[in-house]
Order: sequence, then structure tokens, then C-alpha cells
Amino acid sequence: MMLYNPTMATLSWLLALCVVVLVSADNDDPECSHSLANSLTELDPNLKEMTYDIGNGPETTLVYVDPPVASYYQIPELQNMEVPTEVQPVRPKFNGFQGKFINLSAKPVTLYWEDRAGGTKHPMRQHKPFSSSGTATFPSHRFYFCEPNQPDAVLKFMKVGQYPENLYFYDPYFVEGDPAETERNLKVLSDAERERYDKWRLTLAFNEFYVNATGRSYLANYLRPRPRHPMWRADYFGQEHWVTTKETQFVQMPPSEELEDVPKTGTGRKLAHDQPRLLAEYRDPNKTILNMTLKVLSCSPRAFEISNFLSPTEVQHILDVAGGHKLSLSKTGDGPGSEKDDSRRTRTSFNSWVSRETSPIMDAIYRRAADLQLVDEALMRHRTSEEVPDLASKRPLTEQLQLVHYGPGQEYTAHHDFGFAHVDQAQQGARFSTLLLYLNEGMDGGETSFPRYVNGETFHKLKVKPEVGKAILFYSQLPDGNMDDFSHHAAEPIREGEKWLMNLWFWDPVYS
Repeated sequence: MMLYNPTMATLSWLLALCVVVLVSADNDDPECSHSLANSLTELDPNLKEMTYDIGNGPETTLVYVDPPVASYYQIPELQNMEVPTEVQPVRPKFNGFQGKFINLSAKPVTLYWEDRAGGTKHPMRQHKPFSSSGTATFPSHRFYFCEPNQPDAVLKFMKVGQYPENLYFYDPYFVEGDPAETERNLKVLSDAERERYDKWRLTLAFNEFYVNATGRSYLANYLRPRPRHPMWRADYFGQEHWVTTKETQFVQMPPSEELEDVPKTGTGRKLAHDQPRLLAEYRDPNKTILNMTLKVLSCSPRAFEISNFLSPTEVQHILDVAGGHKLSLSKTGDGPGSEKDDSRRTRTSFNSWVSRETSPIMDAIYRRAADLQLVDEALMRHRTSEEVPDLASKRPLTEQLQLVHYGPGQEYTAHHDFGFAHVDQAQQGARFSTLLLYLNEGMDGGETSFPRYVNGETFHKLKVKPEVGKAILFYSQLPDGNMDDFSHHAAEPIREGEKWLMNLWFWDPVYS
């Protein structure tokens, strides 16, 4: 197990808690690995030093360079497959990627997408001065920056090229090959406007070096810090990590009077490692420690499967408090009616939000999620002033759990979970990881897919089949702080039945 770039507060917390272990899955006794401290302080080996000069003389920084695809095939089970010795990445059938559109002017503009040459222009986003936006796009897509709400008043036409041509911008001041004229044009800007303009120009200049060094576009703003949170390594397909938690699973539903809201703040929220867990009498009586195994499904993007993250009791509780229908949670069925009957009890669309404070069960799921991601659970709730003192914001770094329902024919096409920070935001808070929690199974279709996962065997997308209680963890950021364009993912269409799941988004370094 190799972890990356924790803060000293994170390091101290992990060492004290001793929840991260590399032990066999049937070992219920917590133990600390002797290599824990070393692995926490080592840099990801794929962070390489890059020298660049964007006007201030030569500078250096660490950038993430994808390893050779052959390194993803390192275990006996996969080496028996027909994979060439010198494995090369297969170009995916899906050729979409993230487009980032930047307004470098001091005036508002509107971004339009044109469905075909000479076709209808569809408004995409109102861009404030010096703002950016992102959208999933494909080569040959046609975009325009226009005067506000005037599709015929074109300021700039942009035709999307091949990956990694992700960045597109409108700059009315820059004159190619004539810095003197550019400077004269820029004199109309105020000091604050000029500062924002120069920040964007630094990002665009840095991007040229970054693309040459990594083969990726720099989707963050120059220069975004590396993540403050640890990242699980994904060195090869099938690689496994283990982590333990005191937050064992509920196997009995507590009576309603025991399921009152948890206080939002207060030092009483903190549980020492040796303290009993909330409502321990309703949890698995045979376990005081829960071992969670993360299995690498994809190395790029980093995606992991965690079986049995939730118990059937916890799944049912989530659906109950979110106002969802009771579902059959296994192939044998629970409750009245067969699995097929339950799957027809659908809504055309449904989503709801569930806060951590809804009940002690929801609180336990958040704590378990924090241990899975090697972070202090206090980061997933409102904190008192003495908790995590090196982080000024006391807001949770997670959004509330989102319950999502898909019925027949419904899908969520390939998209990214990250967004783009304003040019003035030094910390550039963004979604760092996504934890998907599956709440039912047995539907036809409905897989979670990663259409651009890097491999040496197939151009088809990676598909993950929903199973009750299973979790999928993937990262939207790279170890160097850039956004991971390969974290493209989709909810495949439901052909028959329905699908229930929850999303938990965790932010780095702050929740903006």
C-alpha cells in the first residue's frame, strides 16, 4: 500500500488511529503495518519533475505521468491472458473528453453549441468576465463565444480538435506576434481585471509544457496544489488493499426511538478508537472490526470495487429515510413479492438528499466511508475550532449523500464529477473522489461504465455491475492536483427493472 502527500495532521491522525492495515481478510484484530509511516510519506512514483518557463525564468514542479500500460498487468491471473509482452494502450471506442471554455475578456459573453455547420446554436452557458466552464464534448463539435444572448453576434468560433485539445478561449486583447499591440489593448483593463487576465495567460502557457510532459491538458488553474488527502494506489489490475474500521455493520434495525437525529456539531461527535460505536447492540455481534478490501478495477482512472460495504439492514434504512420504495435486496428476495414484482414498482425519476445527521446509521456509514478513504471522519461533518486546526474552513468536505433512481430507458451519459474553480480561488476546491453505493441488483443494464479506462486489450468500456451493498470508489483528481479527464463515467441505460444508488462526493482541499 502506498499513500500520497498527507498533511501532518492527517499523518498524526492515521498513526494514532491505526486503522490502515495490510492483513488477511479473515483477521478481525486491528494491527498497524510497520511500513505505514514510510508509505504515508512517499510520493507517488509517477510524479516526475518538469521544468518550465512561463515568463518568470525556469521553474520546476511535479507532474503526473502515466506509467506504461504493460505495468498494469502484473499478477498471475492476468498474465495467463493473451496480452503482448510490450502492451500498448488501446484507443477507446468512445472519443469524448472534457472541454474547458474560458472567457478572457472583461465583458460577459454567451457560449453556444452548434448542432451542425450552419445549424441551430444552442445556449450552453452565460460567461461572466474572466470565467470558465466545462462540458463533455467530442472532436468536430462546434462552439461559439457570442455577445450576450445574441447567437448571430459571433466573437469567436471554436471547432473541437482531437484529445488532448481540451482548452478553448476567447481573448479580444491578444495579438499574435505583436506584444506591444497586445499591451496597448490591455490598458483598458483595471488592475483587478489585468490580474485575472494574467492568471489565465499563465494557465494557458503552463498547459503547453504540461501537455508535452504528460500527454494530458492542464484542466486546473495554474498552479493547483497537490491533494491534501491520501490516494489509494492503483498499480495493476486486480491489486488489492485492505483497510479496517471500527464502524461495523448493522444487522438489526434499531427501534425508531433510537434513530433520532445526530447533533450537527459538538465535541461529542468525536469517538476515540477504543470507544464503543453508536448503537453497537444492533451491529454484527461477531465483529469488533470490519475489514474492507479495495480491488483495483482500473488504473487510469483509479477505480476500486469494495464488496459488502453496506449490510442489507443499512441499505433498507437508506431507502426508508430517503423516501424510496422498499426493494428486494437479493436474488432470493426480502419482504413480500418477488424480485421481478419489486422491480416494476418504479418512478420515472427520483432523487433525494440524506444528511449524515439523519440517524446514527447514516453517521456510521459516513464514518466507514472516511476510514475507507484514509481521512479523519471530522472532515465529513461540521467541526469545532479545535478539530483539524490546519484547515480554516469548518464546513464538511462532503456533500450530502444523494439518492438516485433510474427507471427503464433512463441513463446518465458519460460525464465528469469535477468542476472548474474561479480564477481568483487560490485553493481551487473541487470534487476529489466519488463513492457509489449500490442499493439493489438484478436489473437488465444499469452498469456504471468507464468508457476511457486505459488498458491494452479492448476498446470497449469498463462496466461494473450493480450488486446490493457494493461500493465503487474512484478519483476525479490526479496526484499532481490536476483534474483526471479519464474519470469520465456513465450510468448505462436500464433495459428492464430499476436501479437505486447513492453518491458520496468528497472534496479537496475545501468544499467550495
